[in-house]
Amino acid sequence: MPENHYYYQGFNEVLQRKIPQRTALVNTITDILAIDKDAVYRRLRGDVNFSFIEMALLAKNLGISIDGIVGIETGQSKPTLVNITRHHNPTQVDYRMFNDYINYLKHIKDDPETILLASGNKLPHYFFYDYEYITRFYTLIWSHASSLGTIVPYHEIIIPEQMRALQKECCYYSRQIKSAHYVWDRTIFQRIVENIKFFTRIRLIKAEDVALLKNDLTTLLNQIENTAITGMHEDTGNQVFIYISDIYIETNYSSIKTQNTMLSQFNAFLLAAISAFDEAVYTEISSWMLALQRWSTLISVSGEKMRTEFFNTQRKIIDTL
Repeated sequence: MPENHYYYQGFNEVLQRKIPQRTALVNTITDILAIDKDAVYRRLRGDVNFSFIEMALLAKNLGISIDGIVGIETGQSKPTLVNITRHHNPTQVDYRMFNDYINYLKHIKDDPETILLASGNKLPHYFFYDYEYITRFYTLIWSHASSLGTIVPYHEIIIPEQMRALQKECCYYSRQIKSAHYVWDRTIFQRIVENIKFFTRIRLIKAEDVALLKNDLTTLLNQIENTAITGMHEDTGNQVFIYISDIYIETNYSSIKTQNTMLSQFNAFLLAAISAFDEAVYTEISSWMLALQRWSTLISVSGEKMRTEFFNTQRKIIDTL
């Protein structure tokens, strides 16, 4: 069997791990390569090999490492994908990238062994995407800093309905994960409150919008407190473990493990993520998470005194808006 066959086979396997749902994978390849679905099925079955140009186009659009497939990556260099999605004025490519992630969450929702590990100093998108005004605020920061964004005041930040639907789906399907473990920096609410104050001082957020943000933050905090008290998501009953770190956490990162996949993500550019489907990366994140848990206090179900103190402190911080 020619050696090239293994490269094509490996490429097909990576495609199917990238987008597990067959129909979604076929539709995505059809759109990227502008070929008919029969031609796509022949390539996925191995009847016809992808051409080099086709592989390059798919790799570019789907964030696949060709180096990893042909075996020239080193042990210190792992294939990663940077998902830079525009949440303000998104393109069809942005929708497709976000939808791919939602499809992944849908695919794993019934896996009884799914585990989410997450830590950070910023509110996790698994929680705040449900809240329009908080999401718009993070989009404001992203729009002002990113080369893909535009400089506009908060009241002009409009997130299209299609994007809002995807953001809410992200929250919904994240709650389907059977066991979620969050380790948070104790300044997690202070950071967003101070940022809101800054953008208010430079007149990019109006007083009436600050009031809406304050209401969203208060409602989100109440939701998180209820989750911490019960140790589960109210709508799914799935387990949630929340820890408050005794050391400062420098950035946000997370990982999801299922029976068949390991996905690791590192926060980048506020609303973007660097993603890797790699066992070694997952192992490293797990090691960090276990260390952070040892340096933290569990406030879900147990740790009632610290839990009460933590949430009371967050309410006082939010009340300064």
